[in-house]
Amino acid sequence: MRDCILTCHWHQARFDLKSGCTFDLWADDVLRYDCWVDDGMVFVASTASVVLDESFHRKRLSRGIEQNIGLVQAKSLLALIEGGAELNSIVTGVIQFAARNLNRFGEGMTRLGCVMNLYPFLGKNTAYQGLFYAIRRLAEEISSAVPRRRRQPLDGGGHRLAELLPWMRQWVQTRHRDGTERTLLTGIDNLDKTELAELVFCGASERLYADGGHHLEDCNKVFELIDHLGDECAAELFPLVVPSMTDAMGREENTDWHHPVEIVEPLREIELVLPEVLKARRLDSWVADESLTETLAGDDPIAIIDTLKNALAGGVPVLGLAQQVSYVAALRLTRFALSNEVTDWFNPQHTFIFTNGVYQAVQRSTAPLVVRAVFQGAISVYMDRYLNVPPARGPTDVVIAALPDTGRELVGLLLSELDQRDRVDATAAIVTRYLRLELPFDELIDALTLATVREDLDFHSLQVLAAGVNQCQAWGPGIERENILVGVVRNLAAHCPTRRAGYQTASIARRLHKGERIYEG
Repeated sequence: MRDCILTCHWHQARFDLKSGCTFDLWADDVLRYDCWVDDGMVFVASTASVVLDESFHRKRLSRGIEQNIGLVQAKSLLALIEGGAELNSIVTGVIQFAARNLNRFGEGMTRLGCVMNLYPFLGKNTAYQGLFYAIRRLAEEISSAVPRRRRQPLDGGGHRLAELLPWMRQWVQTRHRDGTERTLLTGIDNLDKTELAELVFCGASERLYADGGHHLEDCNKVFELIDHLGDECAAELFPLVVPSMTDAMGREENTDWHHPVEIVEPLREIELVLPEVLKARRLDSWVADESLTETLAGDDPIAIIDTLKNALAGGVPVLGLAQQVSYVAALRLTRFALSNEVTDWFNPQHTFIFTNGVYQAVQRSTAPLVVRAVFQGAISVYMDRYLNVPPARGPTDVVIAALPDTGRELVGLLLSELDQRDRVDATAAIVTRYLRLELPFDELIDALTLATVREDLDFHSLQVLAAGVNQCQAWGPGIERENILVGVVRNLAAHCPTRRAGYQTASIARRLHKGERIYEG
């Protein structure tokens, strides 16, 4: 101690002795305890002079995000979760701060949306790790972002969807950000939820498979966040997707959707006939046959487009068809040949994420300008066909049967295998064994989420997991669920392990929270 400044011997952080505040923000302010001298004895209060309630920790979390200090974020999140704070109370403030300070929807928001969707499956430790994984990235983006300039909806009210749709299409086509954003904000004020979904996903699908599929998924994530947090967030969140809506490149601007087979023109022709095709009465029940799966996984893009059109004309439910396309996209991950480069995983990742986003979009609206995205997803599945040549073989029954038969052992083995490189086939066998034993689904998803968020990976693996869980819920128990989760874990295992720097920060925060002397080992 010198000049009323206390210096920590561990990282040389300096603190004001009177207030507990630090001069080095990364170290975080420490708690202050009142003290006094009575008859030559120094007394120190046993409780801190501030109340360590939810409000205190939420303010500290906001400060950690604003200053982009991971340790402060982690400590605050841990205290909130262990204190029983509800997810929405934690996330709402984060979202509001991010919406004010970001100029576009980015990776941090996507991570946060995925974690919120997975939250019901997670234990407290995984929930803590997942939220930290999302929020630390969000803070990094905020620290380098230029806050957006707010636009306003059109005055007067009473604007109808029939007016807004052609405006939206024109502004997106001409890359007019101001026009797009004002049209979208006007839609928020004047349309019901189904109409707003049609307006948004019309803009998202105006360019074919825009931004490699990311853009439609960004719009889907905004809807999911609003489902969790309330409609009042819509005007804050939707403007963040406008820059990618107007700036994104579409596959019509890319050679491989024109050559050697012209695909763009047939897709545009489908858009013209979809309104008539969708007038057909939808079947009450429908189950896809093997021939549809084979066609969607095949090498004839025109046959794929025609098959989808004929199915819709025959009354196949839009949602069921979108679900089938997403399932075949998942099979691209399940059958991904390890003879490909590691970076090649990104193509089927994007396709599966996109097709799941389309599945969720048509749950909100089955308007023709939304349903056209089903065709775009199917063509992206077609473009990934070469990654399944030859298709990867699944684990044999002998290998599966030799694995443990309890959930605890299998989860432990799964996490252990993901500590090592090139354990794609081994992890696939473990997940298959777990599902065939019909062990608790929640516990498997908790383990897969922890295995994902402890890594220093970008958001794609978490998106694949969240999409996989969504599709598993749609399909229910069976071979489809097995194939989907095998694809999810194979994709994860191909990218593990990393240095896990973020996981280490989260672990240090936990030890500090427990009062451990971490500098002693």
